[in-house]
Amino acid sequence: MTKLLQQTGEYPFQETFTDLLVPMLIVGATFVVYYGISYYMKNNIKGTDDYMVAGRTIGPFVNGSAISATWESLATFMGVVALMITVQIPFLAVWTNFLLSIPLIVILYGQTLRRLGSYTPATFCKDRYGNTMSVVMALLIVFVMLMYALGQFIGLAQIMEVLLGWDYTLSLFAIAALVTGYVVIAGMWGVSYNSALQFWIMLTAALIPMMFVLNQLGSSGWFFPPLGYGDLVPEMQESNPGFFGMAFDTRWYFAMFLAMTLGPIGMPHLAQRIFTSRDVEAGRKTVFWFIFVTGLMFATMYSVAFAGVFWLENQGYEVADADLDKMIFYLNFAFNGNSVTGYVIAGAVAGGLSTVSGHMLAISAAVANDIVEAFELDVSEDRKTQFGYASVIGAGLVIALIALNPPAFLVVSILWAFAVSAAAITPVIVLGVWSARANRYGAIASSVVGFVTVVLLSPHAFSGITAGGEGLTAAVGIDAIMIAFPVSIITFVVVSLAAERIEALDVEPADNASLINEMHGYPDDGVERFNSALPLIVLAVLMLPILWWGVQPW
Repeated sequence: MTKLLQQTGEYPFQETFTDLLVPMLIVGATFVVYYGISYYMKNNIKGTDDYMVAGRTIGPFVNGSAISATWESLATFMGVVALMITVQIPFLAVWTNFLLSIPLIVILYGQTLRRLGSYTPATFCKDRYGNTMSVVMALLIVFVMLMYALGQFIGLAQIMEVLLGWDYTLSLFAIAALVTGYVVIAGMWGVSYNSALQFWIMLTAALIPMMFVLNQLGSSGWFFPPLGYGDLVPEMQESNPGFFGMAFDTRWYFAMFLAMTLGPIGMPHLAQRIFTSRDVEAGRKTVFWFIFVTGLMFATMYSVAFAGVFWLENQGYEVADADLDKMIFYLNFAFNGNSVTGYVIAGAVAGGLSTVSGHMLAISAAVANDIVEAFELDVSEDRKTQFGYASVIGAGLVIALIALNPPAFLVVSILWAFAVSAAAITPVIVLGVWSARANRYGAIASSVVGFVTVVLLSPHAFSGITAGGEGLTAAVGIDAIMIAFPVSIITFVVVSLAAERIEALDVEPADNASLINEMHGYPDDGVERFNSALPLIVLAVLMLPILWWGVQPW
C-alpha cells in the first residue's frame, strides 16, 4: 500500500467527492443560517458588555453547548482522530483532563471574577496587579489565541480546498472572510447562539453517520456509537492488541494533567463563555450541560478512531500518517457515500467556525478593551465597540497571513498553546484570586518565566534544547510543562514574598485584602482571610519534587 501511494498518490478507496451538488447545498445552507442568526442578534448589541459577553444573559443549555463547540474545534473531527489512531487508548487521558477544566474555571475563579465585573484575564490583572501586568496578560492572550486559531484556519481552508477544488490561498482567504464577517456582525450574541447550533451540527454529523458505519462493520450496538463498538473489541485485540496498551511514561500522563486541565483554566475564550451566564446558578448548570454534551461528543469521536483502525486492519489498507486526520471522511466515503459525507464536512466546518470565532473575540477583547483600559485612554463606549469590530477584522487578516506560510510546529500548535497558558496565565489568575500575598512583581516574573521556559524547551522552537521524552511525546510539545509549570509557581511565590521585604517596591499585602474579600463576597469587616503566606510556601515546596521529576530523562 505504501508503495502504491508513492507511485500513484492514490488510495484504493474514495478520497474526494465525485458529486458536489448535495454537499455544496448542505454547507451553503449552514452558512446562510449562521449569518441569519448573527444578523438577527445584531440588534442586541448596545455596548462592549453586549459585544464581549452577550450582556451576561445566555442560558445554561445554550451556553453549555456553545462552550463545548468552542472548546472542541475542527481538531475534533480531524487532528484528534489522527492522534487517537496514533496514541490509541492513552488519548483518553487527554480528554479526561479536558473535561476537568471547565468545572475548575467555575470553582477557582468564575464566581469571583463575575463579582469583580471582569470578563477577560487582562481586565482582572489590571484591577488586581496593575497596568503593566494587564498589558503582559493581553499580549500572552493574543499569542495563545493566534496559536490556537492558526490550525483552525488552515484546516478550514484545506476542507474548502478539497470540497471546491480551489487553490489553497484562495480557500484560505475565502474562509477568513466568511468567519470574520459573521463574528463582526453580532459579537458574542451571535457567536453564542451560532456555536450552540454548531455543536449539534458537529455531534449529529459524527454520531448519525457512525451508526451506519458500525452497522456495516458488524457491530450489534451500532445504534449508539459511543459504546456501540464494544462487541468488536475481541476482534480488535486479535488484529491490533497494541490499541489498548498504556504505553507511555507516567510523566506523560501527569504532563497531560498540567497542560490539558490547568491550561484551559487560563484560556480567555473559555472563561468568557462562563461569564456570559445569567448568574452563578446558571453558570453551574452550564457546567453540567457542558460535561454531558462534550462527553457524548468525545465518546463518539473515539468510536470513529476505533472504526478507522478496525477498518484499515480488516481491509489491509495502510494510510500515511499525514492523511490520518481525514479518517472520518474516508470512513464515510467508503460506507455512506457523497451526500452523507457532505454533512460530515459541514460538521467539521462548524467545529472550525465555533472555535475560531471564540479566539477572535478573545483577541478583540485583549486589544480593544484590555489595552485601552491598561493605558487609561479616554475612549467612549461606542468607540470601544468599534475597536472591537476592527480588532476582529485585524485578527482574521493576521491569522490568514500567518497561515500562508505556517510554522513547522503547526500540527501541535494547539497543544503548545495549552502548555503556554498553563505556565504563564493560569497561575497569575488563580493565585491572584486566592492569596493577598501574590503581588504584581511575582505575577509578571511568573508569566515571563513560564512563557520563556515553554518556548525554550519545546522541540518546535529550538531543536537543540528539549525536555522530557522522545518520539511522539516530544513531538506533541507538552513535555516542557513538567518543568515550566513548577518553575512558574516557584518564581511567583519567591518573587512575591521577596518583594514585600524590599521597601522601595512599596508592596503592602493589606492593600489587596479588601479587593479579594470583595471578589469572594465577604464584607469589608477587617477580618484577615487570604493574608497568610503559608499556603504559598507549601505550594512552592510541593512544586520541587515535580520539577525534579520533570528534569529526569524519560
